[in-house]
Amino acid sequence: MSKKVIIIGSGIAGISSSLKLKSYGINSIIVDKGNFIGGRVSTKEIKNNSSSSFFFHGAQFFTAKTHEFKKIISNGVNGKYVKEFGNFDPKRYRGNKTMRDFLLNLSNELNIQQKVKIVKVKPDNDKIKILDNKIKKWVSYDGVISTLPAPQNHELLNQFPLLQKTLKTGSYHACIALMFTFDEIPSGLNTYYDFYKKPGILSWMASGSNINVWTAHTNEKFSDLNYHKDKNFLKEKIMSSIKKFFYSSKIKFHSLHVWRYAKVAKKCLGPQIDPKYSVAIAGDFLEGPNVESAFISGNKAANLIFNRLK
Repeated sequence: MSKKVIIIGSGIAGISSSLKLKSYGINSIIVDKGNFIGGRVSTKEIKNNSSSSFFFHGAQFFTAKTHEFKKIISNGVNGKYVKEFGNFDPKRYRGNKTMRDFLLNLSNELNIQQKVKIVKVKPDNDKIKILDNKIKKWVSYDGVISTLPAPQNHELLNQFPLLQKTLKTGSYHACIALMFTFDEIPSGLNTYYDFYKKPGILSWMASGSNINVWTAHTNEKFSDLNYHKDKNFLKEKIMSSIKKFFYSSKIKFHSLHVWRYAKVAKKCLGPQIDPKYSVAIAGDFLEGPNVESAFISGNKAANLIFNRLK
């Protein structure tokens, strides 16, 4: 099918959409304002002489319940770019050796352009016109799938009121992630610590590509109340909490990352595609707060666009 489709966002929902369209014979283009693919499936590299270590400061793992995503994971394990993480039930998986490796392998045959921000989307007869900050000229497409977080999608799709209505129904929790290392690695470390039911401001801590690179996430209550505050204040609060668990170790701060729209608190309800134009939305905000949900949503958006265009 000779159709021109653009996908906004190179996270798992955008990659999923593009893969599904490709299976139907539609070659789409993915654009993203960031430097790297992945969205909240994020990886940060630190170089140590001739080697590198990696923080996983967004999603720490993914699980698989649906047949299609299980197949994706199975292919990744066989291809050695996905590995099992820890000893959990149900099983948890990570990219190998980084979370980004998972998405790089998944998308290696897709057309992806980073550092391109879409600034306007508007209908034009039976086409959709897109304006970005790079070409700065209106370009026509047969179909559009936007996978931005719901509030950002709501702002971008201001000429598609029914989709805006859907996007307005959901909500997010913020997230504050602090990355740190040890001067000397403590003995007997686990790879993951769960603090959901414990007092304090932390939600969990997890190691990255090795046992000396760690990420700590604050819980929903602390994140929602403090995401906008000074980063030095946030750093000190989180470092104090970490030291309570590793009181005998020297902890070295690396960096802080804040997401305003991180974890879906309430899913969006309503149509996923505009009733008239070939514009669809996708993301975990439609299905639930995990990696597989974003993947499922991307598949659904691609199916809706395909059925509209055929």
